[in-house]
Amino acid sequence: MNNIEISNVLKAIKGELLLGSSESRITGISTDSRSIKEGELFFALEGENFNGHKFVDQAISNGAVGAVISSEKDNVYSSLKGFEKCILIEAADTLKALGDLAKFYRKSLRTDFVAVTGSNGKTTTKDIIYHVLRNFNNVTRSRKSFNNYIGVPLTIFDSDFTQDFCVVEMGTNAPGEIRRLSEIIFPDFTVLTNISCTHLEGLGSIEGVADAKAELIENIAEDGVLVTNADDEWCNRIASRFDGKVITFGFNKGADIRASNVKRSDSGFAFTVNDVFDFRLNVLGKHNIYNAMAAIAVCNAAGIGMGDICGKLVDFKLPPMRMEKQACGDIVVINDGYNSNPSSMSAALDEFSQLTTPGRKILVCGDMLELGDYTESLHREIGAKVAQSGIDILWTVGAFSRFVAEEAIANGIPEERTRSCETSEEISSFVASQLKKDDTVLIKGSRGMKLENVVHQIENCFSRKDENNSAMLSLV
Repeated sequence: MNNIEISNVLKAIKGELLLGSSESRITGISTDSRSIKEGELFFALEGENFNGHKFVDQAISNGAVGAVISSEKDNVYSSLKGFEKCILIEAADTLKALGDLAKFYRKSLRTDFVAVTGSNGKTTTKDIIYHVLRNFNNVTRSRKSFNNYIGVPLTIFDSDFTQDFCVVEMGTNAPGEIRRLSEIIFPDFTVLTNISCTHLEGLGSIEGVADAKAELIENIAEDGVLVTNADDEWCNRIASRFDGKVITFGFNKGADIRASNVKRSDSGFAFTVNDVFDFRLNVLGKHNIYNAMAAIAVCNAAGIGMGDICGKLVDFKLPPMRMEKQACGDIVVINDGYNSNPSSMSAALDEFSQLTTPGRKILVCGDMLELGDYTESLHREIGAKVAQSGIDILWTVGAFSRFVAEEAIANGIPEERTRSCETSEEISSFVASQLKKDDTVLIKGSRGMKLENVVHQIENCFSRKDENNSAMLSLV
Protein backbone atom coordinates (compact mmCIF):
# COMPACT_ATOMS: atom_id res chain seq x y z
CA MET A 1 0.00 0.00 0.00
CA ASN A 2 1.13 3.54 -0.71
CA ASN A 3 1.35 5.96 2.20
CA ILE A 4 -1.80 7.96 2.96
CA GLU A 5 -1.91 11.18 4.99
CA ILE A 6 -4.40 11.19 7.87
CA SER A 7 -6.03 14.32 6.47
CA ASN A 8 -7.05 12.28 3.42
CA VAL A 9 -8.30 9.44 5.60
CA LEU A 10 -10.54 11.91 7.43
CA LYS A 11 -11.94 13.25 4.15
CA ALA A 12 -12.53 9.79 2.71
CA ILE A 13 -14.42 8.39 5.70
CA LYS A 14 -15.93 11.65 7.00
CA GLY A 15 -14.20 10.99 10.31
CA GLU A 16 -13.36 13.15 13.31
CA LEU A 17 -9.78 13.28 14.58
CA LEU A 18 -9.82 12.66 18.36
CA LEU A 19 -6.08 12.21 18.92
CA GLY A 20 -2.91 12.84 16.92
CA SER A 21 -1.94 14.96 13.93
CA SER A 22 -3.73 15.13 10.58
CA GLU A 23 -0.30 15.36 8.94
CA SER A 24 0.71 11.89 10.13
CA ARG A 25 0.86 9.13 7.52
CA ILE A 26 -0.12 5.48 7.51
CA THR A 27 1.56 2.65 5.61
CA GLY A 28 -1.22 0.10 5.68
CA ILE A 29 -4.61 -1.01 6.98
CA SER A 30 -5.49 -3.87 9.32
CA THR A 31 -8.58 -5.27 11.01
CA ASP A 32 -6.66 -7.81 13.12
CA SER A 33 -4.78 -6.53 16.18
CA ARG A 34 -2.79 -9.78 16.40
CA SER A 35 -1.10 -9.51 13.01
CA ILE A 36 -0.90 -5.75 12.67
CA LYS A 37 2.33 -4.23 11.38
CA GLU A 38 4.11 -1.06 12.41
CA GLY A 39 2.65 2.03 10.79
CA GLU A 40 -0.73 0.50 9.96
CA LEU A 41 -4.12 1.97 10.88
CA PHE A 42 -6.39 -0.38 12.82
CA PHE A 43 -10.12 -0.45 12.05
CA ALA A 44 -12.13 -1.58 15.09
CA LEU A 45 -14.88 -3.61 13.43
CA GLU A 46 -17.88 -5.04 15.22
CA GLY A 47 -19.83 -8.23 14.47
CA GLU A 48 -22.01 -10.84 16.10
CA ASN A 49 -19.07 -12.62 17.67
CA PHE A 50 -16.36 -9.94 17.88
CA ASN A 51 -15.75 -6.33 18.86
CA GLY A 52 -12.52 -4.74 17.67
CA HIS A 53 -12.92 -1.85 20.11
CA LYS A 54 -11.73 -4.17 22.86
CA PHE A 55 -8.40 -4.61 21.10
CA VAL A 56 -7.43 -1.05 20.16
CA ASP A 57 -4.80 -0.90 22.90
CA GLN A 58 -3.35 -4.24 21.73
CA ALA A 59 -3.17 -2.97 18.15
CA ILE A 60 -1.32 0.17 19.26
CA SER A 61 1.03 -1.89 21.45
CA ASN A 62 1.81 -4.09 18.44
CA GLY A 63 2.84 -1.11 16.28
CA ALA A 64 -0.33 0.42 14.86
CA VAL A 65 -0.05 4.15 14.25
CA GLY A 66 -3.63 4.55 15.36
CA ALA A 67 -7.21 3.31 15.14
CA VAL A 68 -10.61 4.10 13.71
CA ILE A 69 -13.49 3.57 16.14
CA SER A 70 -17.25 4.08 16.08
CA SER A 71 -18.28 3.39 19.68
CA GLU A 72 -16.99 2.87 23.22
CA LYS A 73 -15.03 6.12 23.01
CA ASP A 74 -14.57 6.42 26.79
CA ASN A 75 -13.38 2.80 27.14
CA VAL A 76 -10.92 3.22 24.27
CA TYR A 77 -9.58 6.46 25.75
CA SER A 78 -8.97 4.84 29.13
CA SER A 79 -7.16 1.90 27.50
CA LEU A 80 -4.74 4.23 25.67
CA LYS A 81 -2.95 5.69 28.68
CA GLY A 82 0.68 6.02 27.65
CA PHE A 83 -0.26 6.12 23.94
CA GLU A 84 -1.48 9.72 23.79
CA LYS A 85 0.52 10.41 20.61
CA CYS A 86 -1.33 7.79 18.59
CA ILE A 87 -3.95 8.59 15.97
CA LEU A 88 -7.56 8.08 17.01
CA ILE A 89 -10.39 8.70 14.55
CA GLU A 90 -14.12 8.41 15.14
CA ALA A 91 -16.40 7.38 12.28
CA ALA A 92 -20.13 6.69 12.23
CA ASP A 93 -19.59 3.08 11.10
CA THR A 94 -16.15 1.47 10.95
CA LEU A 95 -17.15 -1.14 8.37
CA LYS A 96 -18.52 1.50 6.01
CA ALA A 97 -15.47 3.66 6.70
CA LEU A 98 -13.20 0.76 5.72
CA GLY A 99 -14.97 0.53 2.36
CA ASP A 100 -15.01 4.28 1.85
CA LEU A 101 -11.26 4.52 2.42
CA ALA A 102 -10.66 1.61 0.03
CA LYS A 103 -12.79 3.36 -2.61
CA PHE A 104 -10.77 6.57 -2.15
CA TYR A 105 -7.47 4.69 -2.32
CA ARG A 106 -8.48 2.67 -5.39
CA LYS A 107 -9.10 5.91 -7.32
CA SER A 108 -5.52 7.00 -6.61
CA LEU A 109 -4.06 3.93 -8.33
CA ARG A 110 -3.15 3.44 -11.96
CA THR A 111 -3.93 -0.27 -11.54
CA ASP A 112 -6.56 -1.97 -13.72
CA PHE A 113 -9.04 -3.85 -11.53
CA VAL A 114 -10.64 -7.17 -12.48
CA ALA A 115 -13.73 -8.11 -10.44
CA VAL A 116 -14.96 -11.71 -10.47
CA THR A 117 -18.38 -12.82 -9.28
CA GLY A 118 -20.94 -15.54 -9.96
CA SER A 119 -22.63 -18.42 -8.18
CA ASN A 120 -19.79 -20.89 -8.78
CA GLY A 121 -16.14 -20.75 -9.81
CA LYS A 122 -15.27 -17.29 -8.47
CA THR A 123 -12.08 -18.24 -6.63
CA THR A 124 -10.84 -20.61 -9.32
CA THR A 125 -11.48 -18.07 -12.09
CA LYS A 126 -9.78 -15.34 -10.04
CA ASP A 127 -6.76 -17.58 -9.53
CA ILE A 128 -6.52 -18.58 -13.21
CA ILE A 129 -6.63 -14.91 -14.28
CA TYR A 130 -3.86 -14.14 -11.79
CA HIS A 131 -1.88 -17.20 -12.90
CA VAL A 132 -1.85 -16.04 -16.54
CA LEU A 133 -1.49 -12.29 -15.99
CA ARG A 134 1.53 -12.60 -13.71
CA ASN A 135 3.54 -13.96 -16.64
CA PHE A 136 3.24 -10.57 -18.34
CA ASN A 137 2.45 -8.00 -15.63
CA ASN A 138 2.83 -7.09 -11.98
CA VAL A 139 -0.37 -8.44 -10.42
CA THR A 140 -1.99 -8.85 -7.02
CA ARG A 141 -5.20 -10.69 -6.10
CA SER A 142 -7.65 -11.42 -3.31
CA ARG A 143 -6.15 -13.56 -0.58
CA LYS A 144 -7.96 -16.91 -0.44
CA SER A 145 -11.66 -16.02 -0.83
CA PHE A 146 -11.56 -12.48 0.53
CA ASN A 147 -14.77 -11.44 -1.21
CA ASN A 148 -16.93 -9.48 1.27
CA TYR A 149 -17.19 -6.04 2.89
CA ILE A 150 -13.93 -6.69 4.75
CA GLY A 151 -11.99 -8.81 2.28
CA VAL A 152 -12.49 -6.60 -0.78
CA PRO A 153 -11.12 -3.43 0.89
CA LEU A 154 -8.14 -5.36 2.29
CA THR A 155 -7.40 -6.66 -1.21
CA ILE A 156 -7.42 -3.13 -2.59
CA PHE A 157 -5.08 -1.95 0.15
CA ASP A 158 -2.66 -4.71 -0.89
CA SER A 159 -2.10 -2.83 -4.18
CA ASP A 160 0.31 0.03 -4.78
CA PHE A 161 1.67 2.09 -7.67
CA THR A 162 3.73 -0.86 -8.92
CA GLN A 163 0.74 -3.08 -9.76
CA ASP A 164 -0.60 -3.28 -13.30
CA PHE A 165 -3.60 -5.41 -12.32
CA CYS A 166 -5.51 -6.40 -9.20
CA VAL A 167 -7.90 -9.37 -9.41
CA VAL A 168 -10.68 -9.15 -6.83
CA GLU A 169 -13.39 -11.66 -5.94
CA MET A 170 -16.90 -10.44 -5.08
CA GLY A 171 -19.41 -12.59 -3.17
CA THR A 172 -22.93 -11.97 -1.94
CA ASN A 173 -25.67 -13.51 0.15
CA ALA A 174 -27.93 -10.45 0.36
CA PRO A 175 -29.27 -7.74 -1.97
CA GLY A 176 -27.06 -4.66 -2.21
CA GLU A 177 -23.75 -6.33 -1.44
CA ILE A 178 -22.51 -6.57 -5.05
CA ARG A 179 -23.58 -2.96 -5.62
CA ARG A 180 -21.46 -1.79 -2.69
CA LEU A 181 -18.46 -3.98 -3.52
CA SER A 182 -18.42 -2.99 -7.20
CA GLU A 183 -18.74 0.66 -6.15
CA ILE A 184 -15.58 0.24 -4.06
CA ILE A 185 -13.68 -1.67 -6.77
CA PHE A 186 -14.95 0.32 -9.78
CA PRO A 187 -13.68 -2.49 -12.04
CA ASP A 188 -12.18 -2.15 -15.50
CA PHE A 189 -13.01 -5.79 -16.23
CA THR A 190 -15.93 -7.61 -14.60
CA VAL A 191 -16.43 -11.38 -14.87
CA LEU A 192 -19.80 -13.07 -14.31
CA THR A 193 -19.15 -16.82 -14.21
CA ASN A 194 -22.72 -18.17 -13.93
CA ILE A 195 -26.03 -17.86 -12.05
CA SER A 196 -27.50 -20.73 -10.02
CA CYS A 197 -29.45 -21.54 -6.85
CA THR A 198 -27.11 -20.23 -4.16
CA HIS A 199 -27.73 -18.24 -0.97
CA LEU A 200 -31.49 -18.56 -1.47
CA GLU A 201 -32.01 -17.96 2.23
CA GLY A 202 -30.94 -14.35 1.72
CA LEU A 203 -31.77 -13.87 -1.97
CA GLY A 204 -35.08 -15.71 -2.09
CA SER A 205 -35.04 -17.31 -5.53
CA ILE A 206 -32.97 -17.78 -8.67
CA GLU A 207 -34.45 -14.48 -9.86
CA GLY A 208 -33.20 -12.89 -6.65
CA VAL A 209 -29.73 -14.31 -7.26
CA ALA A 210 -29.72 -12.85 -10.77
CA ASP A 211 -30.93 -9.47 -9.55
CA ALA A 212 -28.18 -9.38 -6.89
CA LYS A 213 -25.47 -10.24 -9.42
CA ALA A 214 -26.87 -7.72 -11.92
CA GLU A 215 -25.94 -4.95 -9.49
CA LEU A 216 -22.39 -5.26 -10.85
CA ILE A 217 -23.24 -3.46 -14.09
CA GLU A 218 -23.99 -0.25 -12.18
CA ASN A 219 -20.34 0.40 -11.33
CA ILE A 220 -18.20 -0.84 -14.20
CA ALA A 221 -15.65 1.78 -15.21
CA GLU A 222 -16.13 3.90 -18.28
CA ASP A 223 -14.87 1.86 -21.25
CA GLY A 224 -15.00 -1.16 -18.92
CA VAL A 225 -15.60 -4.71 -20.16
CA LEU A 226 -18.15 -7.30 -18.99
CA VAL A 227 -17.02 -10.91 -19.49
CA THR A 228 -19.89 -13.35 -19.14
CA ASN A 229 -21.10 -16.90 -19.73
CA ALA A 230 -22.77 -17.33 -23.13
CA ASP A 231 -24.27 -20.68 -22.08
CA ASP A 232 -26.10 -19.24 -19.06
CA GLU A 233 -29.45 -17.61 -19.85
CA TRP A 234 -29.45 -15.53 -16.66
CA CYS A 235 -26.01 -14.16 -17.55
CA ASN A 236 -27.23 -13.31 -21.04
CA ARG A 237 -30.16 -11.39 -19.57
CA ILE A 238 -27.83 -9.36 -17.38
CA ALA A 239 -25.43 -8.73 -20.26
CA SER A 240 -28.30 -7.41 -22.39
CA ARG A 241 -28.79 -4.63 -19.83
CA PHE A 242 -25.17 -3.46 -20.05
CA ASP A 243 -24.45 -0.68 -22.54
CA GLY A 244 -20.70 -1.26 -22.71
CA LYS A 245 -18.48 -3.89 -24.28
CA VAL A 246 -19.45 -7.52 -23.60
CA ILE A 247 -17.20 -10.54 -24.23
CA THR A 248 -18.82 -13.96 -23.93
CA PHE A 249 -17.34 -17.40 -23.28
CA GLY A 250 -18.75 -20.91 -23.47
CA PHE A 251 -19.34 -23.92 -25.69
CA ASN A 252 -22.13 -22.10 -27.53
CA LYS A 253 -21.27 -21.39 -31.17
CA GLY A 254 -22.05 -17.72 -30.68
CA ALA A 255 -19.54 -17.26 -27.86
CA ASP A 256 -16.60 -14.92 -28.44
CA ILE A 257 -14.31 -17.35 -26.60
CA ARG A 258 -15.56 -20.80 -27.57
CA ALA A 259 -14.23 -24.18 -26.43
CA SER A 260 -14.50 -27.27 -28.59
CA ASN A 261 -12.78 -30.58 -29.23
CA VAL A 262 -12.64 -31.37 -25.50
CA LYS A 263 -10.61 -34.45 -24.60
CA ARG A 264 -10.45 -35.92 -21.12
CA SER A 265 -7.44 -37.64 -19.56
CA ASP A 266 -6.59 -38.90 -16.08
CA SER A 267 -4.96 -35.57 -15.25
CA GLY A 268 -7.41 -33.11 -16.81
CA PHE A 269 -8.54 -31.81 -20.19
CA ALA A 270 -7.31 -30.68 -23.56
CA PHE A 271 -9.52 -28.33 -25.55
CA THR A 272 -9.42 -25.93 -28.48
CA VAL A 273 -10.48 -22.29 -28.36
CA ASN A 274 -12.04 -20.67 -31.43
CA ASP A 275 -11.00 -23.67 -33.56
CA VAL A 276 -7.35 -22.54 -33.56
CA PHE A 277 -5.71 -22.36 -30.13
CA ASP A 278 -4.97 -25.54 -28.18
CA PHE A 279 -5.06 -25.47 -24.38
CA ARG A 280 -4.22 -27.98 -21.67
CA LEU A 281 -5.80 -27.75 -18.19
CA ASN A 282 -4.46 -30.29 -15.70
CA VAL A 283 -7.29 -30.19 -13.16
CA LEU A 284 -10.39 -32.29 -12.52
CA GLY A 285 -13.85 -31.07 -13.45
CA LYS A 286 -15.12 -30.21 -16.90
CA HIS A 287 -16.80 -27.17 -15.33
CA ASN A 288 -13.30 -25.74 -14.84
CA ILE A 289 -13.07 -25.28 -18.60
CA TYR A 290 -15.66 -22.53 -18.16
CA ASN A 291 -13.46 -20.91 -15.50
CA ALA A 292 -10.47 -21.18 -17.82
CA MET A 293 -12.37 -19.63 -20.72
CA ALA A 294 -13.44 -16.70 -18.54
CA ALA A 295 -9.79 -16.15 -17.63
CA ILE A 296 -8.70 -16.44 -21.27
CA ALA A 297 -11.31 -13.83 -22.23
CA VAL A 298 -10.08 -11.36 -19.58
CA CYS A 299 -6.41 -11.81 -20.39
CA ASN A 300 -7.02 -11.45 -24.11
CA ALA A 301 -9.11 -8.31 -23.53
CA ALA A 302 -6.24 -6.99 -21.39
CA GLY A 303 -3.96 -7.17 -24.42
CA ILE A 304 -2.34 -10.61 -24.21
CA GLY A 305 -2.37 -12.55 -27.46
CA MET A 306 -4.20 -15.89 -27.56
CA GLY A 307 -1.05 -17.66 -28.68
CA ASP A 308 0.82 -16.29 -25.66
CA ILE A 309 -1.94 -17.44 -23.28
CA CYS A 310 -2.00 -21.01 -24.66
CA GLY A 311 0.90 -22.47 -22.72
CA LYS A 312 0.19 -20.70 -19.46
CA LEU A 313 -2.61 -22.93 -18.13
CA VAL A 314 -0.65 -26.18 -18.07
CA ASP A 315 0.81 -25.74 -14.59
CA PHE A 316 -2.25 -24.16 -12.98
CA LYS A 317 -3.37 -25.88 -9.77
CA LEU A 318 -6.79 -25.57 -8.18
CA PRO A 319 -7.16 -23.80 -4.81
CA PRO A 320 -7.32 -26.15 -1.79
CA MET A 321 -10.50 -28.16 -1.27
CA ARG A 322 -11.70 -27.72 -4.86
CA MET A 323 -11.68 -31.13 -6.59
CA GLU A 324 -8.35 -31.69 -4.83
CA LYS A 325 -7.21 -35.24 -5.57
CA GLN A 326 -4.84 -36.99 -3.19
CA ALA A 327 -3.70 -40.50 -2.38
CA CYS A 328 -3.98 -41.69 1.22
CA GLY A 329 -2.27 -45.04 1.19
CA ASP A 330 -4.32 -47.18 -1.20
CA ILE A 331 -7.35 -44.86 -0.94
CA VAL A 332 -7.96 -41.93 -3.32
CA VAL A 333 -9.71 -38.87 -1.90
CA ILE A 334 -11.23 -36.09 -3.99
CA ASN A 335 -11.70 -33.20 -1.59
CA ASP A 336 -14.32 -30.77 -2.90
CA GLY A 337 -15.45 -29.67 0.54
CA TYR A 338 -14.76 -25.95 0.36
CA ASN A 339 -18.38 -25.15 -0.43
CA SER A 340 -21.47 -26.60 -2.06
CA ASN A 341 -24.70 -25.69 -3.78
CA PRO A 342 -26.95 -27.63 -6.19
CA SER A 343 -25.04 -26.55 -9.29
CA SER A 344 -21.55 -27.30 -7.94
CA MET A 345 -22.75 -30.58 -6.40
CA SER A 346 -24.19 -31.59 -9.76
CA ALA A 347 -20.93 -30.67 -11.53
CA ALA A 348 -18.91 -32.71 -9.03
CA LEU A 349 -21.19 -35.72 -9.55
CA ASP A 350 -20.82 -35.41 -13.32
CA GLU A 351 -17.05 -35.45 -12.98
CA PHE A 352 -17.09 -38.34 -10.49
CA SER A 353 -19.29 -40.44 -12.76
CA GLN A 354 -16.77 -40.00 -15.61
CA LEU A 355 -13.76 -41.16 -13.61
CA THR A 356 -12.39 -44.65 -14.10
CA THR A 357 -11.57 -46.14 -10.69
CA PRO A 358 -10.15 -49.54 -9.65
CA GLY A 359 -12.52 -49.93 -6.69
CA ARG A 360 -15.72 -48.54 -5.23
CA LYS A 361 -16.94 -45.00 -5.83
CA ILE A 362 -18.05 -43.48 -2.53
CA LEU A 363 -19.76 -40.11 -2.05
CA VAL A 364 -19.58 -38.38 1.32
CA CYS A 365 -22.31 -35.76 0.93
CA GLY A 366 -22.73 -32.89 3.37
CA ASP A 367 -25.58 -30.41 3.64
CA MET A 368 -25.93 -27.61 1.12
CA LEU A 369 -26.60 -24.56 3.27
CA GLU A 370 -28.46 -21.24 2.83
CA LEU A 371 -31.12 -22.65 0.48
CA GLY A 372 -34.10 -21.33 2.45
CA ASP A 373 -37.50 -22.68 1.44
CA TYR A 374 -35.91 -24.76 -1.34
CA THR A 375 -33.73 -26.79 1.03
CA GLU A 376 -35.61 -30.08 0.94
CA SER A 377 -36.53 -30.07 -2.77
CA LEU A 378 -33.00 -29.23 -3.92
CA HIS A 379 -31.43 -31.90 -1.70
CA ARG A 380 -33.91 -34.42 -3.08
CA GLU A 381 -32.99 -33.44 -6.64
CA ILE A 382 -29.37 -34.23 -5.84
CA GLY A 383 -30.41 -37.56 -4.34
CA ALA A 384 -32.13 -38.54 -7.58
CA LYS A 385 -29.01 -37.58 -9.52
CA VAL A 386 -26.77 -39.58 -7.16
CA ALA A 387 -28.81 -42.68 -7.99
CA GLN A 388 -28.08 -42.16 -11.69
CA SER A 389 -24.37 -41.36 -11.28
CA GLY A 390 -22.90 -44.84 -10.95
CA ILE A 391 -21.94 -44.30 -7.30
CA ASP A 392 -21.57 -47.47 -5.24
CA ILE A 393 -21.85 -46.05 -1.73
CA LEU A 394 -23.56 -42.92 -0.33
CA TRP A 395 -22.75 -41.60 3.12
CA THR A 396 -24.37 -38.33 4.20
CA VAL A 397 -23.73 -35.91 7.03
CA GLY A 398 -26.22 -33.35 8.34
CA ALA A 399 -29.98 -33.05 8.72
CA PHE A 400 -30.61 -31.86 5.15
CA SER A 401 -28.49 -34.50 3.43
CA ARG A 402 -30.82 -37.15 4.80
CA PHE A 403 -33.15 -36.02 2.00
CA VAL A 404 -30.37 -36.87 -0.47
CA ALA A 405 -30.15 -40.39 0.98
CA GLU A 406 -33.92 -40.87 1.02
CA GLU A 407 -34.30 -39.83 -2.61
CA ALA A 408 -31.30 -41.88 -3.72
CA ILE A 409 -32.87 -44.96 -2.12
CA ALA A 410 -36.23 -44.15 -3.72
CA ASN A 411 -34.45 -44.04 -7.09
CA GLY A 412 -32.67 -47.35 -6.82
CA ILE A 413 -29.63 -47.23 -4.52
CA PRO A 414 -29.90 -50.14 -2.04
CA GLU A 415 -30.53 -48.85 1.48
CA GLU A 416 -27.69 -50.96 2.86
CA ARG A 417 -25.28 -48.95 0.71
CA THR A 418 -26.20 -45.72 2.46
CA ARG A 419 -25.51 -44.27 5.88
CA SER A 420 -26.62 -40.94 7.38
CA CYS A 421 -24.78 -39.21 10.23
CA GLU A 422 -25.43 -35.96 12.07
CA THR A 423 -21.92 -34.49 12.44
CA SER A 424 -18.57 -34.46 10.66
CA GLU A 425 -17.01 -36.14 13.72
CA GLU A 426 -19.47 -39.03 13.50
CA ILE A 427 -19.06 -39.49 9.75
CA SER A 428 -15.26 -39.21 10.01
CA SER A 429 -14.95 -42.20 12.33
CA PHE A 430 -17.44 -44.20 10.29
CA VAL A 431 -15.78 -43.50 6.93
CA ALA A 432 -12.31 -44.41 8.15
CA SER A 433 -13.59 -47.72 9.52
CA GLN A 434 -15.37 -48.71 6.30
CA LEU A 435 -12.90 -47.87 3.55
CA LYS A 436 -11.26 -50.64 1.54
CA LYS A 437 -8.28 -50.87 -0.77
CA ASP A 438 -8.75 -49.02 -4.10
CA ASP A 439 -11.79 -47.03 -2.91
CA THR A 440 -12.20 -43.54 -4.38
CA VAL A 441 -14.01 -41.07 -2.12
CA LEU A 442 -15.60 -37.80 -3.25
CA ILE A 443 -16.16 -35.44 -0.32
CA LYS A 444 -18.59 -32.62 -1.08
CA GLY A 445 -20.59 -30.25 1.13
CA SER A 446 -20.96 -26.66 2.30
CA ARG A 447 -18.09 -25.10 4.21
CA GLY A 448 -20.10 -25.02 7.43
CA MET A 449 -20.22 -28.83 7.48
CA LYS A 450 -16.47 -29.01 8.21
CA LEU A 451 -15.89 -31.96 5.91
CA GLU A 452 -12.15 -31.37 6.06
CA ASN A 453 -12.43 -33.41 9.28
CA VAL A 454 -13.27 -36.44 7.15
CA VAL A 455 -10.21 -35.86 4.98
CA HIS A 456 -7.95 -35.49 8.03
CA GLN A 457 -9.31 -38.71 9.54
CA ILE A 458 -8.63 -40.63 6.32
CA GLU A 459 -5.15 -39.09 6.07
CA ASN A 460 -4.34 -40.02 9.66
CA CYS A 461 -5.62 -43.59 9.44
CA PHE A 462 -4.30 -44.60 6.06
CA SER A 463 -1.01 -42.69 6.10
CA ARG A 464 -0.31 -44.31 9.45
CA LYS A 465 -1.14 -47.69 7.95
CA ASP A 466 1.35 -47.00 5.14
CA GLU A 467 4.03 -46.02 7.66
CA ASN A 468 3.41 -49.16 9.70
CA ASN A 469 3.64 -51.35 6.59
CA SER A 470 6.90 -49.66 5.61
CA ALA A 471 8.30 -50.24 9.10
CA MET A 472 7.38 -53.94 8.95
CA LEU A 473 9.03 -54.32 5.56
CA SER A 474 12.23 -52.72 6.84
CA LEU A 475 12.39 -55.33 9.63
CA VAL A 476 12.03 -58.31 7.30
